[in-house]
Amino acid sequence: MVEGKGFVSNNEHGDIEQLSNEQRVAYYGALFAIAAYDDEIQREELDLIYEMIDTDGLTDQDRRRLYAYAIESPTLQDCLQAVRDAPESIRYGLMLNLVEVAVADYLLSDLEQEALNDAQRTLGVNNEQRAAMEEYAQKMRHIRERGIDDNYAADVVKSAVSGMTAVGVPIAAVVYSGSVVGLSAAGITSGLAALGLGLGMLPGIGVAILVGAALFIGLNKLLDTGNTRKREEHQRERERKAQLAIENLQATINYLIDCMARLQEDAADAKANKQAIQQMNERLRKLQQVLNRRKDDLAQGA
Repeated sequence: MVEGKGFVSNNEHGDIEQLSNEQRVAYYGALFAIAAYDDEIQREELDLIYEMIDTDGLTDQDRRRLYAYAIESPTLQDCLQAVRDAPESIRYGLMLNLVEVAVADYLLSDLEQEALNDAQRTLGVNNEQRAAMEEYAQKMRHIRERGIDDNYAADVVKSAVSGMTAVGVPIAAVVYSGSVVGLSAAGITSGLAALGLGLGMLPGIGVAILVGAALFIGLNKLLDTGNTRKREEHQRERERKAQLAIENLQATINYLIDCMARLQEDAADAKANKQAIQQMNERLRKLQQVLNRRKDDLAQGA
């Protein structure tokens, strides 16, 4: 298909990087849309969204559209329609991401439930699969918040992923999980390796063609502890994603400040703009909190 109009690869497993730029923007736009569905994007939701966004390869115009979504989100259904014909792993991956964002703040409102229902229908996900995704998202949120990264965490990851694959969720969809990207290699990857996900199979590097979990069970030791190269690849990817998240957050903050300045300069509409400026200030505060935390995390990990 023509770039910008449809999916650009026949790989049945798919990779977000193989989507057209328009579809990639729609994919990420859907995350902002679900977060804003109850009229307010929470800090926890922003934190997870910027964990998932990968702007490498996007044009400056595409990136500005994403920055603007932090102020005014797109229509969820428009975003879903743009990727509804993408490969199965991408559709299921997006559904998983939407669930992760929706439960990130512990508050799943009726409006967000309706939005997830809409996404579920459009992306071809059944009720059992969605329930398994919600259980996975809740377990992974618990691990992230407690900072657990040990054998217990590996068992939880394996159990949560197994719950999804048991009801037909493609294991490749887990590659898109924002919860996995932010966790370190030590304990988490052993759980993924036992299910066929290698250390290098993370967003930004591409997805290897998966031939089924059963075939990879015997490679657990190799993927977990015996492959130094893959472990190094994983660490480099985590560092790249961490730095990219900071860059995207800072660019969004700069974009937001510019928008506020233009509103404040428009004296004729100052009264009408007052509420918009207040809303932007609140969003700016949350974005700055996320940025500061990420900078601290990066400094501590250095």
